[in-house]
Amino acid sequence: MINMERERKDIKQINAENREKWEKLKFDTQLLRAGEDPYPETSFSIRPPIYASKSYTYSTMTEMMKNHYFYSRTENPTLFALDQKLATLHGGEQAISVASGMAAVHYACSSVVQQRVERLKPKKSKDLYPQSNPEIVPNIIIHTNQYTGSYRLFTRLYPQIGIEARRINMNDLKEVKNAIDENTKLIFIETPSNPTIDVLDIKACADLIHEVGGKCIVDNTWASPALQKPLSLGADLVVESLTKYINGHGDSLGGAIIGSENEIRNIRYFWLELTGAVLSPFNAWLILRGIRTLKMRMDRHSSNAIKIARFLEKHPTVAKVIYPGLEYHPGHEIAKKQMNDFGGMLGFDLKSVEASYKFIELLKLIKVGVSLGDTTSLIEYTSVMTGIDLANWERREMNISGTNFRLSVGLEDPDDLINDLDQALNKL
Repeated sequence: MINMERERKDIKQINAENREKWEKLKFDTQLLRAGEDPYPETSFSIRPPIYASKSYTYSTMTEMMKNHYFYSRTENPTLFALDQKLATLHGGEQAISVASGMAAVHYACSSVVQQRVERLKPKKSKDLYPQSNPEIVPNIIIHTNQYTGSYRLFTRLYPQIGIEARRINMNDLKEVKNAIDENTKLIFIETPSNPTIDVLDIKACADLIHEVGGKCIVDNTWASPALQKPLSLGADLVVESLTKYINGHGDSLGGAIIGSENEIRNIRYFWLELTGAVLSPFNAWLILRGIRTLKMRMDRHSSNAIKIARFLEKHPTVAKVIYPGLEYHPGHEIAKKQMNDFGGMLGFDLKSVEASYKFIELLKLIKVGVSLGDTTSLIEYTSVMTGIDLANWERREMNISGTNFRLSVGLEDPDDLINDLDQALNKL
């Protein structure tokens, strides 16, 4: 008879020994070594290969039980190398990589607000309908200003499955406390927030939701683990869009969720297995390549951004500059407390819509485009690009004005970027 429990413990022991070794390393070394030290899963290669395999075969049942690879929808060695690296960098027990940042947001939140249901008899399925308990409507707490993809998920889709999204100003902790009740399942925090660059207090919000037994989920995309580690501040799950800073080279989509072993296992073997937003091994390999330089890149993004913010705040055609590194930013002190640096994202407003339309056509070096976190600087006219899917009243509530720009500061020489901004502003 096969001792399955012993075989499973062997795999866990290997992972535990690797993790113990990686946790002793400094962050910059973890970027290079965690998940990637030569071990049998990568054929002792210095870099994890691309495992383009749909499934895995074994000579015996005993051999199969020694491994944890069955089908690539849920298990793939290239993806597991990335998962182990992300878990180590964040200080989480486990991580799971998925096809995009929005898939990560959906899986993380759905794993909290909806049940994992197994072996359900058909006649019992009606008990799961939201209308079966019309007096008990679960709710989630979200910030007024956040990435429009997450906002639309919470306000367009979730109500259809019986979940209320309560939008509040999470800068006001009294408002957060008043919004939470016995039916609140989670609080979703994106900080710094996209596109208005609000900075929210992770620890304070996590403490409030934990008082009622709810979960705190943090979208950490704009900071990355190089600048902010939400699990250490009380978050239960962390979401990353790997597409942005973690990959950092503009050539791959991906998302990730980091948290406890039980939470991640539930997401992997229920949500991912059933809905299938699987990251391709090639994209995982690209992200592994990109993440190795994350700390160096984030240092440069941040140092470039503060120089550009200082330039813009002095230019006479600029009405307002929004950057957490500026002392007058409302979230500056919170950012100092929970972040290692202020990041590469900044916003600014010009003085008229007419000037705004003209300005973006005058830029020569800085590229106009959506997304962020690339080596190349990208600028977007916020109301026309990020806010395109929103109604006018929604843009007003999110403080997305017709004169606002969001700048993802790249790795170019900051003087070249400043010169480009200067020549365009001077022609207005």
